[in-house]
Amino acid sequence: MTLVVEDDTGLENANSYVDVDFVDAYFTERGNAAWTGSDAVKEAAIIRAMDYVETRWTFLGIPEFPETPQALKWPRLYVFNEKTMTYYDGVPLNLKRAVAEYALRALAGELAPDPTTTETGQVLKSLREKVGPLETETVYQDGGQTGSVVAGLKPYPAADMLLRGLVRPTNHVVRA
Repeated sequence: MTLVVEDDTGLENANSYVDVDFVDAYFTERGNAAWTGSDAVKEAAIIRAMDYVETRWTFLGIPEFPETPQALKWPRLYVFNEKTMTYYDGVPLNLKRAVAEYALRALAGELAPDPTTTETGQVLKSLREKVGPLETETVYQDGGQTGSVVAGLKPYPAADMLLRGLVRPTNHVVRA
């Protein structure tokens, strides 16, 4: 597997905003030793993090290179950087940092696991069973409606907060 890092030109084959060296340096600066493994393992985690970022978030602005088949959502136009009081030029540093944070979590498991559903397609929110005297309580997401899925995405505050000012608000609900 080869990472092709977006170089702010709207590459057709880019699959990441960061490389292993960037993520290594990011976690070294923070004294976080949990970012471990071979480069191949780390690259796979970065790719999973990128898949998550590219599908979960709707970014502000528009693609900078709409006339080409830009592989990733960044670089974008018309996204204002409140710190510098200018528009972003290229992939924002906080987006790269967020990918690093998601990649760390991708080492430990699935970022967006499939929800647990019943045979009728209802998404389970919780299931409580008691052995004696027997008792069962089942709570469904979305009132137990079939044909709808509540994304139920776990929050990743360290990563999610880095994306403030770059993404559109979302309620994380997908209707079939």
